[in-house]
Amino acid sequence: MLYKNVCIEGFGYVIPKQVITSDWIEDQLASIYQALGVPRGRIEQLTKIKTRRWWPEDVAFSDGAAMAATRALENTGVDVSEVQCLVNSSVCRDYIEPATSTIVHDKVGLSPTAMNFDVVNACLGFLNGMVVVANMIELGQIDTGIVVSCEGSREGYQSTLERLLSNPPDMQAFRDNLATFTLGSGAVAVVLRHKSKSKTGKRLLGGHFYSQTQHNDLCVAQPTWMRTNSTPLLHEGLKVIYGAWEGFKAEMGWDSSTPDRVFTHQVSEKQRELGLKAIGLDRGIDYPTLIELGNIASVSAPLSMALAADNGFLRDGDKVCLIGVGSGINSLVLGIQW
Repeated sequence: MLYKNVCIEGFGYVIPKQVITSDWIEDQLASIYQALGVPRGRIEQLTKIKTRRWWPEDVAFSDGAAMAATRALENTGVDVSEVQCLVNSSVCRDYIEPATSTIVHDKVGLSPTAMNFDVVNACLGFLNGMVVVANMIELGQIDTGIVVSCEGSREGYQSTLERLLSNPPDMQAFRDNLATFTLGSGAVAVVLRHKSKSKTGKRLLGGHFYSQTQHNDLCVAQPTWMRTNSTPLLHEGLKVIYGAWEGFKAEMGWDSSTPDRVFTHQVSEKQRELGLKAIGLDRGIDYPTLIELGNIASVSAPLSMALAADNGFLRDGDKVCLIGVGSGINSLVLGIQW
């Protein structure tokens, strides 16, 4: 996929204030650690995650998404009346029905004529949402759209802790549930516009998608639990990222020396390092947030990019790769001229 007319106006994001440490989680799991002989510090040793965040109990996923969307519009100077489409792309949703996008649409105060819908694809959802909006802009259907996502992990943690403590697991069951404790919380939004309307000229150039859906059973989840077969998921996920990257290079005419900056989905430090190594990119050009924020599902990669822009790591003129991967297994690489 290649785009000639799509620009990124800017981001908005919200990071919850409540910090949950890996030490606190292991305090809750102390009896299980003792019974299974698991050494203290196991979560941080395996993932490098020290902290992650929780939303307050009275904050709905639509609240976080609406706050991020409002900030994105304020940051870019785009009026709510100009938005013609809103796509919500989070794994977490207020309800099965209606679409969370309808609730965000109402809370942001968008026009009745602004389309809204959910695009859900595990941790890849936000990048898929960007493609959907970009396609509509390229086709001339709209000139301004916004993609939003809010993820939260409180319910999953609390339910998993309660279940494990009430029915102590064997080692395999403990491993299957361990990925739950990597999850974080946060919200992000991006405004996309036709180049004729853009004030930034920061172009979304194109991208490439690749999947290996025969591995759809390696990570499965419901709101209250997640079961992950981590070793094969890492192994097969790296293959999918590599496949997406090879297709991206052919599509865009880029190579591993082209990107100035790269922003990735982040599951663990090992996954991040091996992923960058597999596609030949220097770790010094990425902006990891995993250690402090954990794995925020669809929010992780775009939030890393938004933070990098705010903190001066992402500079005008940089060529950027935004790399996503999600359970299923799917991967998408987007190229951006910042």
